[in-house]
Amino acid sequence: MPSRSLTLKQPVDRNVVLGDYHGHVLAGFHQYGTVSWATFFQWLRILFDTPKDWIIVRGDRFAAEQYFPSSAIVMPGKYTLLSADGSPMQVDLTSKHARRRQPTPTRDQERDRGLSRFVERDEKCMVFGHGLMWSGLQPAHIFSRAHMNEWNAGGYESLITDTASITSMGGASKIGSIQNMLLLSADLHRPWADHEFGVDPDDEYRITAFVGGHDNIVGRALRLDHIADPTKRPPDQLLRDHFLQGLLKHVKGAGERRWDYAQTFGAGCFDLSECAVWGTEEAKERLELELENRLFEHRAHQETSGIPRFPVGAAL
Repeated sequence: MPSRSLTLKQPVDRNVVLGDYHGHVLAGFHQYGTVSWATFFQWLRILFDTPKDWIIVRGDRFAAEQYFPSSAIVMPGKYTLLSADGSPMQVDLTSKHARRRQPTPTRDQERDRGLSRFVERDEKCMVFGHGLMWSGLQPAHIFSRAHMNEWNAGGYESLITDTASITSMGGASKIGSIQNMLLLSADLHRPWADHEFGVDPDDEYRITAFVGGHDNIVGRALRLDHIADPTKRPPDQLLRDHFLQGLLKHVKGAGERRWDYAQTFGAGCFDLSECAVWGTEEAKERLELELENRLFEHRAHQETSGIPRFPVGAAL
């Protein structure tokens, strides 16, 4: 087989791209100078669905430099995945996809009865450590409350040891518990909800961003040391799940389409007659998520009151 160099179209926000011999994009991310080869290999083992051994090289496959799991930092560039003997191979990606997610609608902070509990626990942004006025802080869910069914099916309720009332935790599922929340500055809420960055509890709670534009948070650690009460501390399992969603959404393959929430669901923009926007299965799923988000408090009230409820989309 003749010599061939890898040709890849580099996706937006990525300066590291991994493809197969034929140029199909397998994975990628934005490197800030913090992700090592050991970490990247760990991510790929999660994202690849293959029993075969593989190697990563850069340059022509007949005269290429091979890379191994190590503490060395992955340099920006385009890399090729080959079989262990250096021949081309096909790699299937995991069939798992990131859960669709949208930011929780922001309400008037003075009327948000839950915010005071977060301010009492954290007092400041858990990423920057800045103390801000209430209007500059927002509680952000780790596991989206719109995915109540998956939360229940996964048994995540068992992780919550919060002693607050069932009503304040959003019902028996406890998905609205303070343990499923982080207090963040308002400008970090949307990127967190979109899984643009995550927290690795197995690396001293280090923050990793998967896309560009987050130079100011990469390398920081989530501030948790002040939470001495285990019934208020976010479980590591929830942070791992959130991190996994970031890998599936932004690192796997060519990355998933990114929606502009404000332009799609903002005031004056919510127009279901636009088939180009709402004619896809993804759009329909996002619409259901938006309805779940907006009806959450009503559903929680029904649950704690013992009133039967119907899931969104159910026939009446």
